[in-house]
Amino acid sequence: MRNGTPSSPSHILSQYARRSLVRFVVFSFLWYALAGSDKASWIIGVPAVLFATALSLMLASSSPLRISSAGAFHFIPFFLRQSFHGGIDVMRRALSFQQLLDPGLVSYTTLLPEGSARIFFVNTISLLPGTLSAELHGNRVTIHTLDQGLPIWANIQRLEYHVAALMCISPEKKESS
Repeated sequence: MRNGTPSSPSHILSQYARRSLVRFVVFSFLWYALAGSDKASWIIGVPAVLFATALSLMLASSSPLRISSAGAFHFIPFFLRQSFHGGIDVMRRALSFQQLLDPGLVSYTTLLPEGSARIFFVNTISLLPGTLSAELHGNRVTIHTLDQGLPIWANIQRLEYHVAALMCISPEKKESS
């Protein structure tokens, strides 16, 4: 094999260097946006940016993340709508003179494969009305809900469908018990 082919060491090294540089630049701009133009802030900023770059490379999935533009087109309005309804629901409950709570824990088995899609799904659950992701073990998610009367299952299943479409994946089949 000659250098530059997708599996050659030089190609892999150049991809790694490119990803490192992109992350370094993004984190540097983020630091600049947060700390401003004060040059003294870079005494802490340079180590922080280097640490963030190294940590993001270590935590990055080895498989490339694929995002579907059609999936994003459907996910974004769904996400915004659910986030808005979630915020309104919490505000309504907080400002109500009545006790509008019937809290509980719900366990949900996700069909999404392990990795970025599952983590994204679990983190996004907390933006659904009245829900908070409490724990993830394997493919089981424990969800705290403010009101067990809310359509938790339907919302979570719709979210799982949208995440699968967004990430270009087909959820795994559930085992029948």
